Amino acid sequence: MQTTLARRQRHRRAAQRRPKGQGGRTLRRILIAIPIIVVLLGVLMAGAGLLLTAAAYNYYATGLPDPKQALGNLDFEQQTIVYDRTGKVELARLGSLKREVVVFQDIPGEALDATTSIEDQNFWENPGFDPAAIVSAFLDTLDGRPRGASTITQQLVRARLLPEEAFKGSTYERKVREIIQSIRLTEAYPGDTGKQEIITAYLNNNFYGNNSYGIKAAARGYFGKELKDLTLAQYAIIAAIPQSPTKFDLFKNAVEVCLDEDIQEGVECEKIQLEIPATSEIVQRRNYVLDLMKTRSSLAADRHSAAELEAAKREPAIIQQQVSAT
Repeated sequence: MQTTLARRQRHRRAAQRRPKGQGGRTLRRILIAIPIIVVLLGVLMAGAGLLLTAAAYNYYATGLPDPKQALGNLDFEQQTIVYDRTGKVELARLGSLKREVVVFQDIPGEALDATTSIEDQNFWENPGFDPAAIVSAFLDTLDGRPRGASTITQQLVRARLLPEEAFKGSTYERKVREIIQSIRLTEAYPGDTGKQEIITAYLNNNFYGNNSYGIKAAARGYFGKELKDLTLAQYAIIAAIPQSPTKFDLFKNAVEVCLDEDIQEGVECEKIQLEIPATSEIVQRRNYVLDLMKTRSSLAADRHSAAELEAAKREPAIIQQQVSAT
């Protein structure tokens, strides 16, 4: 009788312990399974995201021209120049549009640094667009400070390498096609030589106000100089113009300053120069470009100290008189 009672007590104790052990094992299994499930879900979502991205890429890339051919066949309209019989003396230029095409080897590093500093600081490394700049611009827009985030490659693509059909949809769709074509263009023109091709086309295409297209025409039109002969301040002010060429047209911002000493009242001033006030928006933007060049220059950084760039901010913004704004 006692043996039977003891056996029953052992069975009860075993039965009481069994659920607890099984429950513990079940909990451990669940804890092990959770991260596995999370990883699997992450893989599935990533795969779905890749499929959606690939599908969207193929959809928006449809109809875009071959970037290699598009840039290679890009034509830059120029004035017709009439020379004398020797072919050396220029007699006249026909056409109001002023453009002089320049090759990369003739573009000074200072001009390139000024442009990339203000327009696309990661130009030489980015894949045609700048994700960090896009996120930063989005956050600034949310804060009430809207601004663009287009790279130099995107600006060139938007201006010359998109078909008309790309502009018929929404701004969002056009932007997506612009980024895709910029990626394709960068892939078609890889490495430093490819970047050189892209930025040369960009600088030859840019509008700089006063009917001047291309950086070489801007140098000659505003300062009467060859591109290689500009000062740091002049490189910076030209780089500052493309954000708003009409507003920043240097002739529209200049005022006449009389250089005659002790001129009497009522007497016409004979010596006049065109100077842009230091307080004007374009000069302030020029100074901003010079500040950026202190840390963002990559091609001519070893030729100019921070002190030289700072001194350039004090240079008077004087332009030539013989070319008038139209």
